Amino acid sequence: MKKKLMMPDLNVATHWMNQKVTRETLLGNPTLIHFWSVSCPKCKQALPVVQSIREKHRGILNVVAIHMPLSEADLDVNEVARTAAMHSITEPILIDNTHRLADAFGNRFVPAYYLFAPDGSLIEYHMGERGALRIYKTTDRLLN
Repeated sequence: MKKKLMMPDLNVATHWMNQKVTRETLLGNPTLIHFWSVSCPKCKQALPVVQSIREKHRGILNVVAIHMPLSEADLDVNEVARTAAMHSITEPILIDNTHRLADAFGNRFVPAYYLFAPDGSLIEYHMGERGALRIYKTTDRLLN
């Protein structure tokens, strides 16, 4: 089912940090969208891999973070901003406090990684602690 996914509308985010992006502004380049949460230790462990992907393919690959809260405590936008700064998340961050983005992606997990083609079609999807390394290998294979 996920293989037929087209990049959903991103305008349903409840907040934006670093930069507001839309599906339309991302089309034309491949895009990596990763779901994370401030209360997810595995997400934080995987962030250096995402940062490496972002830096290695700067100017070629769009990278977007979606913060998906796992509990009431995760709804604090200020805590998301503090955690993002602490972990050097410089890409646009969409905050999904209503889970409308998660629903549009059919996503229930963090961390989760979605790699989209320039036309917005899904190339590959991975979740869990090994997902970042798998998506790293895919971006290298496709963009090098």
